[in-house]
This record gives sequence, structure tokens and C-alpha cells, in this order.
Amino acid sequence: MRPRLCILLFLLAALVTGAAQAVNAELSADVPAARWKALRLRNMPPNVALTVRVETSGPIRVILARGDDAQQFPKGLKAAFSGMAERRLSFRVTLGSAGNYYVILDNRKGDAAREVKIFIQALRPAPPPKKAPPVERPSPGTNAI
Repeated sequence: MRPRLCILLFLLAALVTGAAQAVNAELSADVPAARWKALRLRNMPPNVALTVRVETSGPIRVILARGDDAQQFPKGLKAAFSGMAERRLSFRVTLGSAGNYYVILDNRKGDAAREVKIFIQALRPAPPPKKAPPVERPSPGTNAI
């Protein structure tokens, strides 16, 4: 992707370090008619659940893709999510691997500019509970007098 089309949105450092369980972000973009914009989510850790809500001034295609896959856009890509937002769209996806991800706002078929607001909640799953150490039990007959 060309650097001028990639916009750095936010760094979820708290999730990377494990210091927080959830991070919320509100983003906005103006997408001209017959154009698209890619918004980068940097350094996402694995197994993070993203809840995304999109509000737009008109129809626009919304795509979420891993950085390596997003490089193929617009020729074709393997998207983690792809959907059409008429005015609002919500979705949830769990990221399988760590790395950079892109939210692509595709207005190439649009005849007017679109104002887009994106609300993202990134939720790291809670660590599994620690198991208690096994209790040693005497073998049968060892306590006999």
C-alpha cells in the first residue's frame, strides 16, 4: 500500500504489554468519492477480540485485513472481515495472529465523499486460571500401626 494512503490511528501498547484488558478508540476519516483509505492498527497481539462499530454518511465497504494480506488491496486480498455499511455496521472478530492490521474504507464505487466514524474496542482474553498444585495423598496402608 502506498504510504500516503495509510493513516496511523493508534498504538495499543497497553494490550501488547498486558497492562490492560480492554482498550477503546474512536477514529474518523473522510473518504473521497471513487477512492479508498486504509487505517493501520499497529502491533496487535494475538487472540485479541475486536468489536468494531462503523457509522457513515452513506454506503461504503469496510474491510479488516492483516498487514501482509492488505498489501494485495485492491487487486484481491484475504480479509478477516468484509462488509457493506449503508449507515451503520457492527462486527466482532478475534485476531488469530500478532501484527499490523488495516481497516480499509472502500468508496471506489461511491459517487460522493463519505464521512466515517469508527469505534473500536480491543479486548484481550483473560489468562487461564492457575491450577492448584496437586495434593499428595498417602498410599493405602502406609498409616497403619
